Amino acid sequence: MAIQFLRSFWLPGLFILLTGCEKWADGVVREVNFPPHQSELAATVLLTEGDMKAVAALFQSSSAFDQEASTIPSDVTARVEHNGNLLLEWLPGDTALLETGWNNQYIHTLVLAAPLDLPEGEIQLIVEAPDRETLTATATQPPMPVAEASMEVGVDTVDGWDYYESYQIIDRIRFDLQNRASTRDIHAVQFQEGYVEGFGDTSWYDINLQYDDTGLDPRMVFNQTCNCYLIDDQGLDGESLSGFKLDRYRYYSPDWPVEEDIPLRMVVNLLDQPLADFYRSVETHSNASDNPFASPSTVYSNTSSGYGCFGLASKVVMRLD
Repeated sequence: MAIQFLRSFWLPGLFILLTGCEKWADGVVREVNFPPHQSELAATVLLTEGDMKAVAALFQSSSAFDQEASTIPSDVTARVEHNGNLLLEWLPGDTALLETGWNNQYIHTLVLAAPLDLPEGEIQLIVEAPDRETLTATATQPPMPVAEASMEVGVDTVDGWDYYESYQIIDRIRFDLQNRASTRDIHAVQFQEGYVEGFGDTSWYDINLQYDDTGLDPRMVFNQTCNCYLIDDQGLDGESLSGFKLDRYRYYSPDWPVEEDIPLRMVVNLLDQPLADFYRSVETHSNASDNPFASPSTVYSNTSSGYGCFGLASKVVMRLD
């Protein structure tokens, strides 16, 4: 009798379990009502002293449910000021194709008659468009970075993996950076190789160097957004910013002899903190986009609307011969 009772109790339980599994297998659908999106001004303006162009991405925010992507607002203008003095101004007609090929788009661009020269200290960005709330942002222009660098040519070779007696020649780059007292210094270091064109002009292309045989230097973090090595002293006066080492590899083959005189230069940028935070957040967001297990991430913004970034940098360019 007891066994029969248990069996009778078990069968309805199994039926409930199976129908429950079927319900969960079909999924649970919940409708979420998103509030309507109120379009606001969005601006990303990243300025580096010494550049010959001043680019301002001036758009309006759009919802994920909008049929069209974000567009440039009608009659939008932007200006950069220091203590009320006008430094740069973009007008509605100051747009140009920034890139070539499939990635090109119109962005507000100023071609400068002289290298960009920004005064040190606090600088303001003001963006205005009809019938929209004015966007503002503030950043601090850092002084010129101080760096020393040298290169040892052909410190080592690495045998190739083919049958043509090929190998790689290693050039070692060493550099030191200045760590200012009582100030947080965030450097972005890039390396570029030069190629001489037919008319004698040199075009420079970013390259990625490798850590030397001592391994990873924890003071350097490579950031794909700026294609640079970010070096942050974390505001610590005693943090050493000297003794950095990286290697450049050059290929040699009897059929394609190595070019001994490929120019190399190092570009050292000193960033204000908003610009560094922007680069890091874009990198984190990009890495998380295709990872279903990554935590949600947002891109850093320091504008009044919450869309975009205003960042400043200074730079020095050093030839390594």
